Amino acid sequence: MLSVEVVPGVPAQHRHPPRCGWLIVRGVPSTLWEFQDLFVELRDGLAAGWGGEVLQPWLDRRPHLVAELHELGRPDSRRVRVPREGNHFTALEGLYAFSRIVEVLVSAPQPDNPDPQLLDWTSGMPWWRGTIPGMSAWPAFRAAIRAAPLAKSSFHPFFHEIVSVQVSDDADEPPGEFWPGAIVGSLLVARAGVAIRAGTHHLDADVAARSALYWAWWRRNRRAVDLSHGWGHNSQWSTNFRRDYIAESRLYYNVDADPSRQPDGDLNDADRIDLLRYRCSIRVDLGADQWPFDDTFVEQAP
Repeated sequence: MLSVEVVPGVPAQHRHPPRCGWLIVRGVPSTLWEFQDLFVELRDGLAAGWGGEVLQPWLDRRPHLVAELHELGRPDSRRVRVPREGNHFTALEGLYAFSRIVEVLVSAPQPDNPDPQLLDWTSGMPWWRGTIPGMSAWPAFRAAIRAAPLAKSSFHPFFHEIVSVQVSDDADEPPGEFWPGAIVGSLLVARAGVAIRAGTHHLDADVAARSALYWAWWRRNRRAVDLSHGWGHNSQWSTNFRRDYIAESRLYYNVDADPSRQPDGDLNDADRIDLLRYRCSIRVDLGADQWPFDDTFVEQAP
């Protein structure tokens, strides 16, 4: 069902549904599922250090994928609800396949953590079984899909993923960057991975850097919690991507959530919002078995 926000001050007859063919038309398949093919190609047989020489030709042969990404990146696309039924991969499932590529590409600068809790608990092996890309792979891919950088120097959980934390007395010290973030239009593609310094009244350094990261399939440095985990070879690709948008000076978190569902009873409202915004615990470790996936939130952009 199409869901359109009410625009104050605009007569109903002039409120047009946002145009986004991949989302509106029931039965029209998303093409982004083709990123599954790229995932398999990257996993099987490439020597370590691969980059743009592999990614650019693959994308050059599929300009429709970049076109669909940018259509989904339109600010009004956040208002469209994706049909869940049908015999095709939906746009959210296609975006999820795309996000798997992104997670592999940003792995190169991540610290390597040997903790066995980071492994695939169904096999005892790493979630990613291919080689690690070169440092140039992520910049090359961002350029190929015409993604814009996230130009935010001060830390904000919408734009930044916490990789490491040190205690600091200087509240104005900018975060150091492991990898840059990216946005396509208004759609957040990847948060920047950062090292931050923060006072203890804001967060616990060990919890913020090591607690489970939700809406993540794999990280080299911390445990990830993803709704695809534990499913079979085919079923895992039916996972939905989390869409976050920046539009009209507001930040929209998890726009496809179903807020009519009962919230997680184990969390108070403050913890639920923190887990949604940061995607991890920041003060007290909330564990890896929470259910924040139906929560949504809107706040003013900084």
